[in-house]
Amino acid sequence: MSQRTASYSGRLWLALRLPDLPANALAIDLYHDAPLVIIEQRYVVWANTIAVAKGVMRGMDASTAQLLSGCVHQERQLSFEQSLLAELSAQLYAFTPYIETYTSKQVPQSGLLLEISSCLMLFGGARAFVEKIVQFFAAKNVTLAIGLAHSAQAAWLLSFVHYDIHGAESKPVFVERLQQLPIQLLHDYPAQVDALEKTGFVTFGDIARQIAAQSISSIKKRFGHEFAQTLCDIFGIDQDFQQSSLFEKPVVMYKPQEFFSEEIQFEYPINQVDQLQAPVENLLQQLADFLRKRQWETHQIEWTLADIYHSKEVMSVYADTAQSHWQLFFDLTLIQLENRDLPFEVDTLALSCRNAQPIQTQSQLLAFDSRRKHNGQAFTTTAAKLKARMGDTCIYKLSYRDSYIPEDSNQRIALNQSSNQQLPDRHLAALRPSWLFKSPIEIEVRQRGLYWRGYLTLLAGPERLQGNWWKAPSARDYFLAQRNDYVRLWVFRDLHKKQWYVQGIYG
Repeated sequence: MSQRTASYSGRLWLALRLPDLPANALAIDLYHDAPLVIIEQRYVVWANTIAVAKGVMRGMDASTAQLLSGCVHQERQLSFEQSLLAELSAQLYAFTPYIETYTSKQVPQSGLLLEISSCLMLFGGARAFVEKIVQFFAAKNVTLAIGLAHSAQAAWLLSFVHYDIHGAESKPVFVERLQQLPIQLLHDYPAQVDALEKTGFVTFGDIARQIAAQSISSIKKRFGHEFAQTLCDIFGIDQDFQQSSLFEKPVVMYKPQEFFSEEIQFEYPINQVDQLQAPVENLLQQLADFLRKRQWETHQIEWTLADIYHSKEVMSVYADTAQSHWQLFFDLTLIQLENRDLPFEVDTLALSCRNAQPIQTQSQLLAFDSRRKHNGQAFTTTAAKLKARMGDTCIYKLSYRDSYIPEDSNQRIALNQSSNQQLPDRHLAALRPSWLFKSPIEIEVRQRGLYWRGYLTLLAGPERLQGNWWKAPSARDYFLAQRNDYVRLWVFRDLHKKQWYVQGIYG
């Protein structure tokens, strides 16, 4: 450790590149005895060693890979990869607080970048630190490639070649290793690499000599500021002064994702729902305190019931509007518990909340009468209870949708969505019923006239509505009609089908 400190006292970055991340995220056996590939948009992004031995390459069309190797393929799941990276970051927080995620824009290469200079004394030096990291990933069955350097970009590039880590490396050593690398490793800059190759550049050493002979400004002028800044980050130089950076950018500190998870273990097994009310309230009050201190709110909580034999039942509770208080979740939880029998004698009750978010700032009306706010909260509570009892699809709002066809001019939306109530002038100026049927109902044509639960008399009309010419052309003549019991109806004659229908009822 003392040898390293004497020779090099700057930042030290460890790149953890995960070359098999697409497969690791899908829990694929890397040593499967048959050819396997992972594809994205019909192109190969990963192949196992057997498929590679049969000629499959990254970027190859999936059909060609199938013909070459007879491989089995799976679709890439980027969300699984991001979840795995997030999980690994949270666990590596035990090693260092400085963790960044790196994902290439051009190739399926992702990993983590760790700044470790402040943690080496704790682990006994760089060599011992790296050994612990290797053991950690081996236990996870995640393939790992390591690079160590003076900057994050340099460490990532050096992860593509293997060097033994002794713990006494210095910046000149890292730069010397970088100069031997091919420029094709700059995966995120294919156009710039192609232009450099045509000019005769082969390795990073050629780029370093160009910078030393002229300046970084010549590269910046030809290839752009972003590419020039990447080269400066790799070599650890200042773009403006072409020397070692005097001021290093602050390192981003990793912030672990916070979540709430608490449980109550009972002194004796519980076999009645009523006995759960007090512990449910207690845990929800703890959750409310957790959310209030962080100015968070949540739409969802999750209960876990367990017995002494490790049997478990999970129950999720949702609210349309995010909550930071406990009362609504308490009512919704009891409603769900009312509708079920306990599957076993409950020994442990656990509450977790993993989807909290910052409270959304909303403009509030300046009103000294608190009843308005109370009424709004009361409606939210009532709607949530109704949904819990009757189901999500039974409670909804109506919103206007622009259409000439009346039954298509509205749509059902969730209660927490904003509805469109701005009707166009053609609707405001026309007679429209207050109750519109979901779909038109056929009217009988009898000798005495039109009949729908009574004989109809046409009072006004027609108003012709036409639409859907691109799909199923519709042409209708609408009339205001009155039934013999004085109920007024909105009826129309379909000009294509030659049939009469009732569309709605006036208030």
